Amino acid sequence: MENHQGINHPPASLDTEIDDQEILDNIDGRMHGPMRGFTKKYFGTFQYVRRDASLEIQAPGGLGARCAVPSAAPSPDNFLQWFSDYMSREIDGARGSWQISGGDVVAPEHESADGGASLLLTISTSPASNAQRIWAHVQVIGQFYHSSSVGYQDGLLRLCRSAYQVFASQPTRLFLHGFYIRGSLVEFWVFDRSGLYCSDVLDVQKDFMQFLSILLSYQRMTDQDLGKINILQTDQGGNYVILDGAKLYLESQPIASRQRIVGAGTTCYRARMPDSNGWDHALKLKWRWARDRPEDELLRLVKEKRVWGAVSLDYYKEVESTANLRRSLRWGTHRKFVRAVAHCPKRHATVDQRRQQVAYSATGLADFTEETDDFFQNRILACVVTSPVGRPLDTFRSPTELLQVFRDAIKCHRSLYHDAKILHQDVSPGNIIILDGQDEGRPRGILIDLDSAIELADGSGTDLGITGTRPFMAIGVLRGEQHTYRHDLESFLYVFLWTVITNHSEDPPDASKLRQWSNGDWNELAVRKSLDMDQDNFQSVLREFPPQFHTLMPLAESLRQILFPLQDGIIWTGTDSSPEAVDKLYDGMIRAFEDALGSEGGG
Repeated sequence: MENHQGINHPPASLDTEIDDQEILDNIDGRMHGPMRGFTKKYFGTFQYVRRDASLEIQAPGGLGARCAVPSAAPSPDNFLQWFSDYMSREIDGARGSWQISGGDVVAPEHESADGGASLLLTISTSPASNAQRIWAHVQVIGQFYHSSSVGYQDGLLRLCRSAYQVFASQPTRLFLHGFYIRGSLVEFWVFDRSGLYCSDVLDVQKDFMQFLSILLSYQRMTDQDLGKINILQTDQGGNYVILDGAKLYLESQPIASRQRIVGAGTTCYRARMPDSNGWDHALKLKWRWARDRPEDELLRLVKEKRVWGAVSLDYYKEVESTANLRRSLRWGTHRKFVRAVAHCPKRHATVDQRRQQVAYSATGLADFTEETDDFFQNRILACVVTSPVGRPLDTFRSPTELLQVFRDAIKCHRSLYHDAKILHQDVSPGNIIILDGQDEGRPRGILIDLDSAIELADGSGTDLGITGTRPFMAIGVLRGEQHTYRHDLESFLYVFLWTVITNHSEDPPDASKLRQWSNGDWNELAVRKSLDMDQDNFQSVLREFPPQFHTLMPLAESLRQILFPLQDGIIWTGTDSSPEAVDKLYDGMIRAFEDALGSEGGG
C-alpha cells in the first residue's frame, strides 16, 4: 500500500559538487518550447467536471474522485500556505505526498532567501531513511518563486538541479515531470535524456481550474505516465532483470553511473545468474545517440577479430527511445539562453536592451531564449550484458598492480586498433577495469565501453568533433583535430596522472593542477594542458604525487617525453600515422611500463 501523507520535509542534496554552470552546460541548447499539444499529450486522459463547489475527477480506467474547489485562486503571497494546506488533503485515488523545501536545507518558513521553494511529489512503498532513498521516490518536481521578476534562468536551473538529483537516484527513469512557477505564471515541463521541453505559460489566477486540474493529475498518474520503467524488479534474492525469459540478479548499487540529465546516462551494475555465487557479468543501461553505431555491432566485430583482452557480448536489446516517448509532439530547433557577446558594444547593447524589455514583458522560455540551428537528437535506451566483470581502476591494491593494469590496457587498445580497426576515443578511469584471478599471459587490466568508439574504414579516418571525457581529452582533440590513436595514448597519460594523484579518491586535491583540466572552454583547456605538459611545468604536476608513488615519477616523465617530443624547442602534439610511427609509439609506452615494473619488482 502506498504512503499518502501530508506535506513533509524535503530530501537533502545528493551531490553538492555540481554547480549551476555544469547544469547550464548540460541543458543549454537542448530546450524546446512552448510545445503545441503538450497539455493534451500528458493530461488529456484526465477529465475534470466542476459541480458547484466540487470538482469531479475521472481518471483512465474509470477511477473517479471528488474534491472541494478552493473559494479563490492563491496569490503569490499565500501560494505556499495554500499548497501545503490543500495538497495535503486526503483525496480518493491520490498517490504519494508533497514535500516543500527552501532549497537543499529545510526552511521552517518554506521559502529560501531568494524567495524560492522546491515542491516534490514522492511515491514510495516504505519510509525513506536517508536523502538518497528519498530522491529515489520523487516522481514530480516543482520550483516556486514568489515574484516573476526573479531571474528566469536561475530559477529554471534550480528546477534542473532537482531533476539532476532524481535521475542520479533513478538511473533507469525514462522521463520526469516538473513545473516552474514565477509569481502567478507557471510552465509545465518534461525532462528526458534528449533534453527538456515545456508547455505554454498559464496564469495561476486566471487559469486556476486548469492549473489545479494538472496538479491533481500528477497524483493520479500510473508509473508509466510518470516516466518510470519496470525493467528492474525485486524478489527475495534481490534486484533483477528478465532478459529473454532468463533472470539476471544485480547488485543493489551501480558500480558506475554518469549523473547528468541530458546525455547517455550510462549506468553499470555487476550481475549474476541465479545459480551463480559470483558477480561474473556486467549489465549496462545507456541512452545511445541514435546516429551512433550500436555497441553490439562493434563487440561482435571485436570477437570476430579475436581482439586481445576484449570483453565478450552476452546480451543486447534496445528498450525505448526519446523519439517514441515524445511522439505526437511537433519539434522545431533547440533553444538556448541569450548571452551578451564580449568586446562587441553594439551587440552587447542589443542584448541588454532585449533583457530590459524581457524584464517587463516576458512570460516564459521563448522570451528568455533564442533559437539555435540544432534539431532534436533521438536517443535509444540499450541494455548490454558483457563479461568478465572487473574492479574499478581506483581500487588498485599496489603500485605493481597499477602498472600491470595500464600496460595491459594499452595492449588491449593496440589490438583494438590493429586487429579490429576500432578507435576507442574515450580512454578514461571509468573505462579501464582490473581483472582478478587471471592466468599467466592474460590481461590484468582491459578497456571497456565502446560507446564512443568507431570502426576505421580503410583510409577514411574519423569524423571531426570533440569526443571523450573532459579531464582526459588530448590537446589535439580539444583543438578540434581529427581523433587519432595517438590522442588515445595521450589520454592514457592523463588517466595515469589522475589515478596516482587522486590516490583512491574521486577527485584531485583542491589545489591540484588537475582540477583545472575540467574548467573552461575547449580552447582554454588545450592551452592549459599544453602548458602543463611543458617540461618545466610538468615538474609541478609530478610534485603532486603522494610519497608512496614517488618511485613512479620517472615513468610519468618518460611517458611525457615519448608522447610530446620537442620540435624547435616546443612540445609536438601532432600525430604520425605511418605504420612505423604507430608501432614505435605503442612499443615505447608499453616498454616504459615494463621498465617501471622491473624497478618495482613486478612482472
